[in-house]
Amino acid sequence: MYHTQKRLGKQRTAAAPAAGEAAIPGMDSPVRYLKGVGPARMRLLEEAFGVRTLEDLLYHFPARYEDRRLLKPVAALTGQGLECVAGTVRSRGVTRTRGGRTLLRAVIADGAGGTLFGLWFNQPYLASTLLPQSRVVLTGRAERVGRACQMVHPEYELIGDEATEQVHSGRIVPVYPLTEELHQKSLRQILYRLTRRIPDMDDPMPENLRARHGFPRLQEALCDIHFPADESRRLSAYRRLVYDEFLQMQALIACRRQRARSVRGVPEHRGGRPMLRPFFDALPFRPTGEQERCVDEILADMSSRSPMQRLVQGDVGSGKTVVAAAALAYTALNGNQGVLMAPTEVLAQQQAYTLSQLLEPLGIACGYLCGGQAPAERRRTLDDVVSGRVRVLVGTHALLSEDLRFERLGLVVIDEQHKFGVDQRARLKAKGGRRPPHLLLMTATPIPRTLAMTLYGEMDLSIIAAPPSGRSAVRTLCVHSGQRGHVEEWLRRVLEEGRQAYVVCPAISQENAASGLRDARAVAAELTERLPGRRVRLLHGRMSPVEKRSAMKDFKEHRADVLVSTAVVEVGIDVPNAALMIIENADRFGLAQLHQLRGRVGRGPYESCCIAIAMDLAGEGRERLRVFEANASGFDIAEKDLGLRGGGDPSLTAQHGLPNLRIGDLVADAELMRSARIDAEEIVAKDPELRDPWNAGLRGQLVRRYGLDGPGKERSV
Repeated sequence: MYHTQKRLGKQRTAAAPAAGEAAIPGMDSPVRYLKGVGPARMRLLEEAFGVRTLEDLLYHFPARYEDRRLLKPVAALTGQGLECVAGTVRSRGVTRTRGGRTLLRAVIADGAGGTLFGLWFNQPYLASTLLPQSRVVLTGRAERVGRACQMVHPEYELIGDEATEQVHSGRIVPVYPLTEELHQKSLRQILYRLTRRIPDMDDPMPENLRARHGFPRLQEALCDIHFPADESRRLSAYRRLVYDEFLQMQALIACRRQRARSVRGVPEHRGGRPMLRPFFDALPFRPTGEQERCVDEILADMSSRSPMQRLVQGDVGSGKTVVAAAALAYTALNGNQGVLMAPTEVLAQQQAYTLSQLLEPLGIACGYLCGGQAPAERRRTLDDVVSGRVRVLVGTHALLSEDLRFERLGLVVIDEQHKFGVDQRARLKAKGGRRPPHLLLMTATPIPRTLAMTLYGEMDLSIIAAPPSGRSAVRTLCVHSGQRGHVEEWLRRVLEEGRQAYVVCPAISQENAASGLRDARAVAAELTERLPGRRVRLLHGRMSPVEKRSAMKDFKEHRADVLVSTAVVEVGIDVPNAALMIIENADRFGLAQLHQLRGRVGRGPYESCCIAIAMDLAGEGRERLRVFEANASGFDIAEKDLGLRGGGDPSLTAQHGLPNLRIGDLVADAELMRSARIDAEEIVAKDPELRDPWNAGLRGQLVRRYGLDGPGKERSV
């Protein structure tokens, strides 16, 4: 019986240089320094993976591993997954198939009476490598053809005497992300050479932290993450490298927070809750307890000497706009100006309308700025802002234009903030000049609290989960497209009861619709014909601002019964009479977007329903719809969505000025993240500039990876 750890060659210990090979002078050396990396391969590594230096290459981690330690005799091959067999090449020959392809067939004898055929198409050059009597290990999927056993295109590795090092077999083998032009064996061989020639490295982790967590040294961890001797060594290396990455991220966040709290000279805000009594007295409803608490937290922040940095997470329909209105009223009543930026014209128009209704009775003039305005109207708005006549300005990305100037900017509010990048948020804040304004971010796309504390670690967090009173629960149904007739009957009943409905499609027209997708123009025409006497309006992103405002106004004032739209109605639409949301091709939408669309109904006292129609009720799309149908809370959906997508999604870090994670996962490695956050906060609290000698390594990592001139001074932000 074969032993599970049988070795046919010698494996060197981690970081032991191969005989006769010179040590590498430094990890910042270009990758061409390595044997096997010529100009073409160097260009491939840089273009595909951003790998320029030897250090970059070491941090190009395996995507997965294959355990090739078990070498089986041919008789024991099962054909289930990848298997390894060792033997001697008895013969090989090249023939040509009827289709014109070359076929190399090698006969391998395992030494235990078994014979295996290795087959390679269009690789005749292997005949000069797989010579008779050479010893080889094949790795692939075995299959029985009659009484014979064969592997088609197996990975091979020649083995020789005891001095021969096995790289591709007889061990836990790394499998790397690749491009078409870069082969797995080539990259694995290059990295194997590098890990055996790593020069002595200064470990940037403070010794007390390494001892506290029982981590291996960095040099050892880098060797073991690529070529681990066993699973425990791989796991130990993984934990060390993930912790390194998280510690850097959390140290950066802690430095940002220290910097923000040290800023002085913000516009003055005084008066507190009593100053807002007229605002609350004029509201047509009583705010919820969560809204009241959120407002109190904001007023306390704005009355401090440091600029507020607060994120308000509110579920769909929870009433974030009232909270923002209170903050904007507070800054205006204190003699300052406020600005609210929204990602779409539809949302910006809705916010401008709502804020003008809430604030103008208090004598606070509101303005609106978007990209589609007439030049004369735009000029008047800009003049009113710079003169101070407009105290609260609402707009889209047009607010970032250089010709917008404020008299005295006191508060920046960014709605659906995840739609904007770090640079855009910074550009709007910069319009406060030397007096930094307070910053309030709002989102109706909740993320789990642990993740929020990571991505928004420099900000304070407020949560509004409960909807205002008087809102009805929304029933959710997911159906197959074959049931569209029943859905249409449901639509007819809703309209007969005097309610209104949305129908959302993934495409505008057939010209930009993939096969099988329902497009808004065709659906609008279809419903106009099938619902005689009913008023159907169309809304999509290609319409002019005037056309969009007209369509929305007609629907809001019930001059339209059905609004057929693309996902532009995802946010910013508040029509209490709308009681039905139909989402076509729902399996093409993400969970957060589905939840936002559902939030357009249930805003009044009427029984409401969201029907998601899907062509494919299998696979990943079906799993999303199952979660959507079973969960009404955006916070619950966020947890499950993150579990489906994983915390390694680059978009999670990209929107926060953080590099994409190279190895860690914000969800799977949450415990390591919490530990790193505690350690980073302790380090930065004692040494805000990371100038102490034992923090020099950490500071160096932040400078190299984040492009810092100093902690918290990102050149890119």
